[in-house]
Amino acid sequence: MHDRLSQKADVAADRIFNISKSLCMKVFGEKTEDYVLSHVDVHTQETVKTIGTIYSDYDGALDSASTLLVGSDIMMCRTVRLNFSKMKSVAVFPGQVVLASGINPRGDVFVVEELFTEQDLMMPSPPRLAEQLSFVVAAGPFTNDDDLVYDPLQDLVTYLKENKPNVLILTGPFVDSNHKLIKENAVGTDTTILVVASYHDVHADPVYPTMPMTLSRAYSNVHMLPDPSLVDLNGLTIGLTSTDILNHILTQELAVNAGDKVKRAVNYLFHQKSFYPLNPPIEDTINFDSDLASKFANIDQIPNIIILPSDQKCFLRLVNGCLAINPGRLADVNGGTFARFIITPTEPKEESNPFSYIGCQVRKV
Repeated sequence: MHDRLSQKADVAADRIFNISKSLCMKVFGEKTEDYVLSHVDVHTQETVKTIGTIYSDYDGALDSASTLLVGSDIMMCRTVRLNFSKMKSVAVFPGQVVLASGINPRGDVFVVEELFTEQDLMMPSPPRLAEQLSFVVAAGPFTNDDDLVYDPLQDLVTYLKENKPNVLILTGPFVDSNHKLIKENAVGTDTTILVVASYHDVHADPVYPTMPMTLSRAYSNVHMLPDPSLVDLNGLTIGLTSTDILNHILTQELAVNAGDKVKRAVNYLFHQKSFYPLNPPIEDTINFDSDLASKFANIDQIPNIIILPSDQKCFLRLVNGCLAINPGRLADVNGGTFARFIITPTEPKEESNPFSYIGCQVRKV
């Protein structure tokens, strides 16, 4: 939407270079210059390795007949169709940078023998907290489809008044950023409130990444955040977004015998180092600014916790040392949900399982 074609090309080239470098270090070791990579359309009966970006040959989700690999030298537009018939399992999505090993006997179809998609990741360090921290996470919409009464949100307010968490995280859409939950400080000033913007809100700039909302007055305990955000609370890092990237990416991927779809989708974000690695984005759903995303939608280091609101079934998953949470929707035809978790101050070892110091659950409203 806000991109110039030259900007998009520059951003794509930088992204491919950075991820390719990490993939090569994982596959080849430190001396990557000792290994030769071929162009994606090289004509060869011998096994070669090549790097490129996954795309679909036509609009819609990937399938075994439509998956293309576009070469890393994007200005040359080298493209080859991928054949996964020799692979026992495969999981790829549009926009994913991969390193493929295989043969290309005719020059137009690359028969994949091995696919490298994961790089070495830096695991998050356990937080060093002086006291216990309690969190509540709720994701919009906060009203039912047939009214704007905010009954589900009022039920949440009742819970908050009774339980008084240290931190409340709200992700849009909200419709009204001046709702009384914030305007009247309904949960009290002892609770830190983090409000994540959503491009779906009627008052928001309809572009991703999305700027934080504004309030008519300031509150010391209320922090308006962009979508996406990475925040640090006393050494605890939390990744936040209001965009349903999980649903977007799972509806567009090609996955065969690929295991747990939630862990797979969260790993996509970590190994592609982005809150929104899908490219092209879902049409008519998100206005994606690639230049802004290259600056403000990166995941350079795995957080301790990542909040991923989604229309997928709510979940709590441990993925590469990070607790991934889908709190569900506060307003839902089948009954709204939200998440709560408590972090206990301990002296965990660097390799400690987060479940050893984090207690969490998803609750019905």
